[in-house]
Amino acid sequence: MEGNIIITEKPDKVRTSRQVVQSYIFTTALYDFNVYEKRIIYNLVRLAQSQIEGVKLSENLYKIEHSYKDYLMVELPISDFLIDEDDKNHSRIKAALKSLHRKTFTYQDEGNWECFSIIANPKIRLRSSKVSFIVDARVWDVLLDFSRGFSRYDLEIAFNMESSYAMRFYELMAGQKEPIAYSIDTLRKEFGLEGKYRLNKDFIRRVVDSAKNELDLKSPVTFTYRPLKDGKKITRIMFYPHRQEGKEPQDAFFREAVRKYGTGAQLSSDERRLLEEIGFNERGLRNNIELLMECKSKLDLIYELALIAGKCRTKSNPCGWCIKTLRGKLQDLG
Repeated sequence: MEGNIIITEKPDKVRTSRQVVQSYIFTTALYDFNVYEKRIIYNLVRLAQSQIEGVKLSENLYKIEHSYKDYLMVELPISDFLIDEDDKNHSRIKAALKSLHRKTFTYQDEGNWECFSIIANPKIRLRSSKVSFIVDARVWDVLLDFSRGFSRYDLEIAFNMESSYAMRFYELMAGQKEPIAYSIDTLRKEFGLEGKYRLNKDFIRRVVDSAKNELDLKSPVTFTYRPLKDGKKITRIMFYPHRQEGKEPQDAFFREAVRKYGTGAQLSSDERRLLEEIGFNERGLRNNIELLMECKSKLDLIYELALIAGKCRTKSNPCGWCIKTLRGKLQDLG
């Protein structure tokens, strides 16, 4: 895997919002990342964004050291790479770290051409469940280089996609307001799929339709499309982005507060203790905080969690069962 990246001058100021802002260079780079690799990259985007926004990270959870010449050392919890609270498959995270360690970007400016790893020396501290690795400063620069445009998207929505194709299309469509055409060869190249789905109809079915189906279910931004032909052969696709009512985050200011400060201000110590006993980590709490807050306002949450904690020990997915049970309780209220 090799992405062609040209580093250019960075702007002096970047606007902040509840959403992350990702360099369009990175959005349209040539790569084939799996879902876990994408989640590692999303965390790099989040950490880079936190620095330019001036967001203070918890010192006992996160560390970003710029002391190395041309490199940064990043440390963060392994839970930040997990899709949900019951995802315990650390072997996939280890495989993703190894894979990203092997993958490269090509760097070129006016005087130099270089090829360098996306991350280096990944390490998991097993007792503390911390992950650390080295990032080339030019990767960091690419994440913050907005000179050729940027895409603005909700990090939690992107993170919780189950398909890397859906992740890519969400990034591409999130800030797109007008129809846009892509050649299938361009998409195949950008997605690192030059050796797969050689028939254009297979590419559309396996990549475009697959991504669209997931965006339709999970994203406030999705698309319709129209194949375009040169003669009798489909060679391009016209995409029509559109927003889906009812799938927007319910409260932008609430989500911003949770993103910056975590769930500590929203949940009592007893509520948090019971949720952690069930199996929720911080990311799981964040992903479900709006439901939990609704339960706090309409139910006796501590009583319901105490019942659930006692019953979920035999469940294969206790956190998922907990969420399903709480949603059922709310539906019963009418």
